[in-house]
Amino acid sequence: MSQSHWDKIAPCYDSEIFDVLANDSNGILLSYISRFASKKSVAGDFGCGVGKFLPTLSKQFRLVHAMDISQACLKVAQARCRCLPNIEYLRVDLSDDSARLAKVDFALSVNVAIMACRRTLAGILKKISKSLRHGGHFVLVVPSLESMLFAEFRLIQWNLKSGMTHAQATSASVEEAEGSLDLRLEEGLVDIDGVATKHYLKEELIVLLEDLRFDIEAIEKVEYDWSTEFDQPPRWMKEPYPWDWLVLSKKRK
Repeated sequence: MSQSHWDKIAPCYDSEIFDVLANDSNGILLSYISRFASKKSVAGDFGCGVGKFLPTLSKQFRLVHAMDISQACLKVAQARCRCLPNIEYLRVDLSDDSARLAKVDFALSVNVAIMACRRTLAGILKKISKSLRHGGHFVLVVPSLESMLFAEFRLIQWNLKSGMTHAQATSASVEEAEGSLDLRLEEGLVDIDGVATKHYLKEELIVLLEDLRFDIEAIEKVEYDWSTEFDQPPRWMKEPYPWDWLVLSKKRK
């Protein structure tokens, strides 16, 4: 997903891009940000988009570096946060090895490392690691591959309860998913609105971050309502709910 892609989306970002902050049913993400809040510390929002998390970060940290590949998204973020003087904005391609970033004590990245290219994904995580001071904490939120598969199971279950045969239920499920299960699922790639989107296994995240010299301190689910997956889900479809993975890690000294 290039700069031009996000520049094009910027004017309609709120309607086009899933709002993790608004749909986090248990408020777990905000609780992790508050856990490391300090008016002596510097925070970095890596891939800030139009600035959903910037007001929260601005209120709880001395300085916030808002970074995104899209200048158009940054302009929207800057306009929305114009009354917050402790935010610095930087247009940067996080996968670019030559990009120079300021040092931060706390790093946040919410559904940014989701592109299909493995090299680009690795570059983003390395860049965040390089920017984060030793001993600093990193909160990473990414789509869950387990949740996507669970949603497929729930859809089949719904079809069966609606009176379909097993063959009909599974066939309808694949059609509803627009063939996403055929898109290099072994690499965690799922078709989301025509875009190959990286989803992660829990164990995969552990390996990736430990290889970058992070110590994993917690892995939790950011849970959402079933209405984020399906139009008008049935009332019986309750917990377990769909989720993204939240990983809290600490950079080794």
